[in-house]
Amino acid sequence: MGADRYLSYHSGADLGLFTQSIATVFDGFANTTEGGSHFTFHFSPILYLCAPFLLAAHSALALVAIQAVACALTAPPLFLIARRRVPDGLALAVGSIALLYAPLAGVAFGDFHENAFAPAATLWLLWAVDARRWRLAALFLALTLSIKEDQAVLLSVAAVFALVYFARRGERAGVVFSGAALVASIAVFVVFFGAIRSLAGAHDTWAPLHFYAWDRIVDPKGSAPWYSIGRPAYFLEALVPLAFACLASPVFLLALPGFAECLFSHESVTYTMGTHYAAVWIPYVLAAFALGIANVYAKRPRLANNLVRTSLVLCAINLIFASPTHWGHYLSIPSAHDATLDRALARLPRSIEVGTHDELYAHLGFDRNASLGFARNPRFVLVDRTFAHSYWVEQMLPVLARGVADGTYRRLSSDDGIELYERLSP
Repeated sequence: MGADRYLSYHSGADLGLFTQSIATVFDGFANTTEGGSHFTFHFSPILYLCAPFLLAAHSALALVAIQAVACALTAPPLFLIARRRVPDGLALAVGSIALLYAPLAGVAFGDFHENAFAPAATLWLLWAVDARRWRLAALFLALTLSIKEDQAVLLSVAAVFALVYFARRGERAGVVFSGAALVASIAVFVVFFGAIRSLAGAHDTWAPLHFYAWDRIVDPKGSAPWYSIGRPAYFLEALVPLAFACLASPVFLLALPGFAECLFSHESVTYTMGTHYAAVWIPYVLAAFALGIANVYAKRPRLANNLVRTSLVLCAINLIFASPTHWGHYLSIPSAHDATLDRALARLPRSIEVGTHDELYAHLGFDRNASLGFARNPRFVLVDRTFAHSYWVEQMLPVLARGVADGTYRRLSSDDGIELYERLSP
């Protein structure tokens, strides 16, 4: 489905952003949207592991496939966590929940992001700690910390939680690992903000802070007041498919920092189900579900089985009838117009300095000079008028019309609504 979304020109700008960044793995890890190295925005060394696949395939579809596989890998550790406590059949059903859970499907189907690695990496870490497999736990801890800087905060909270848990049980190895995890998490956070950002070329305030700058709202259309119904609705969208069974385990507390990261933002995109932001709380909610079912099973086995059956039904209904992936919008059979777009992009010279919109930028990730809109004052502009309701197309068409009228731009070609312009003014 991700491949269809890409080939039918329904992918967004973030796929182009990450393709640009990873394709320049040996030359700055930069993209035009962020105006430089991706490491000025996020600490994501895990993306280096994607580079061989992307460069070998020379297609953004490699990232689409990697993301799908990464999200699918949440099911095995969820099964293994449950199997330590309940019969195999019930554990298999618990693990299957991950493959039907709509918030995770939204992460898998959306544009590529480093966040997509968080659910599986975190759940494998929780499994290793639960099984007292400390060497594997250290490996998964390092992997999770390499995803994004917010993982350092989330894992610091989890490490404190684990430190108290193991100390109360008198498990020295658990205490040592938890303490080391806390130190490592704090170190990653401090080193990223204290050194790596500046080494990567950052000179301004950390850009993601705009999500929480309630006193400096730039785009009112994308913002929502603190009392917005969207926030409690988002919380219910996460819990209802799991029949609230995740609340039967104290591990659910570990999901609260992730929920806070999404819900405290004034920009509604962070708490819109189907976006990659949900990946920060998904693994803890799923782990709490597995452990919650185990807690119920220890006292009332029949109720535990019924809760899992109910959850499977609710997840399936959610995924089919109210999916946050919006498959009806993003999926279609590639058309003749898509083939015309393929040819138009293939005719562009390599490394052309071109400004365009999301759907086309997603296909130009190997052109390090491709960018969104007019932000870089590109020499060439490529626009597809059939995407008239796309945000960037709405912004670009009036500017191009004025530019042609006053001699700033001239149209070089037009084919089925796909137009290439050249800037004439300095």
